[in-house]
Amino acid sequence: MARIVDWETFFASAAGQTAARWEHGAYARFAAAKTGDRALQIGLAAHLNPFEKSPVAHRIVLTEEVEAVPADDLRLQVLGLPWQIPLADDCCDIVALPHAFDMHPDRIDAVLAETYRVLAPNGLLVTTFFNSIGSWKLREVLLRSSHILPERSATIPMSAVKGAILHAGFKLEGGNFGVYAVDRSPHPARGGAEAVSRLPSWIDKAGDRWWPTLSNVVLLSARKLAGGMTLVGKVNFSTAKPAARAPAAVSNRKEGL
Repeated sequence: MARIVDWETFFASAAGQTAARWEHGAYARFAAAKTGDRALQIGLAAHLNPFEKSPVAHRIVLTEEVEAVPADDLRLQVLGLPWQIPLADDCCDIVALPHAFDMHPDRIDAVLAETYRVLAPNGLLVTTFFNSIGSWKLREVLLRSSHILPERSATIPMSAVKGAILHAGFKLEGGNFGVYAVDRSPHPARGGAEAVSRLPSWIDKAGDRWWPTLSNVVLLSARKLAGGMTLVGKVNFSTAKPAARAPAAVSNRKEGL
C-alpha cells in the first residue's frame, strides 16, 4: 500500500527540507531588495519564511488556520482564504505565494486576482511551485508506488502558471529553477546551529547548466504595473506661470470675428 504524503510529512522528509532550504534562499534574493511598508505571505507559515531577510518590518502571513511558528517570528498571522484576502486595496509592497498554486489549482485565477488587488502599484509578486516535468513528478508517474510530493498537490505546467499571471495583469520579470537532488545530510532541529548542507551537488550544478527547466521547484517573479502618467524630472507647480499669449494670435482672432 502506497504511503500517503501530506504537506507536514513532505516538509519533514529530506526532499521537503531540501526544497525549503532552496526556497528560503531564492525568496531572500528577491525580498531583500524590495523595500516598502508591508509584506504579505499566503500559506505555509510553519514551513517557509520568505521575508526572513526582508527590510520590510510589517510582515503578515495569511493562514487558513493558526500555525505554530517560532516565538521570535516577526510575522503576524491573519486568518483568511487566499481568494478572499481580508486586506485593503493597494496595501502590500510584496506578496509571496509559496506553493499556493499547488494547493489550490482550481482557484489560481481567483488567488491572482486578490493578489493583484492588495498589491500596491509597482508591487512585487514572488511565487514558488512544483515543476510538472521535474524528476520528482516524473518518478511518481513512472513508479506509481513512489510518492515524494504531497498527496494533495497539483503540479501545473509552468506555461500555464505564466499564462495565468499575465492574464491577471502582472508583468513577468524573471525567475529561478532549483532543486535537482535531495540533500540527505543531517540537519539540526529548528532553533539549533546552522546546518551544513552538501548542496549544490554535482547533479544540481549540471542541472542548472544543462537542463534547468527540469528542476523540481520553480520560482517566478512578476510586478503589478499601474497605468497612467509618469512625471519625469522636477516641476515646481506652485511657481509655474502660464505662458503669455502671442499678440498675433489675438489679432487673428479679432480679424475673424
